[in-house]
Amino acid sequence: MTVLPLPFKQLRDADPGFRLDPDGRASFLVDDYRVDVHVRYTTEDDRADYSATGEHPEVLVSASVAVAYVVVGRAWMLSEWINPYSLRDAVAFVIREAVEGAERKVDDMAAEVAENRAKRKKEARK
Repeated sequence: MTVLPLPFKQLRDADPGFRLDPDGRASFLVDDYRVDVHVRYTTEDDRADYSATGEHPEVLVSASVAVAYVVVGRAWMLSEWINPYSLRDAVAFVIREAVEGAERKVDDMAAEVAENRAKRKKEARK
């Protein structure tokens, strides 16, 4: 079975699409952002938070993006560990969602800072 490589650069050698460390973690460089991915089996506690079944082949794939050491983008998806296509799709989805979420969040934060500065300047002129 051949699984195509992910369209993202993993920050260490990967074969064929991505490789997890022993803790289920991997890091990718996507659009100049470092995206940290974590894959772990679901637990009974995940039933409420993620609608997980808690059954053994099911995994939670999560990704996060930090800018200036502040996490600004996160995403997650349930997948099956035994299905490489499902797992690859989940990794690709959470990476893209985390990056897009980070960019939206940073844009929102920059707009809020600009608005606050404009308010302060306007009040200082009075």
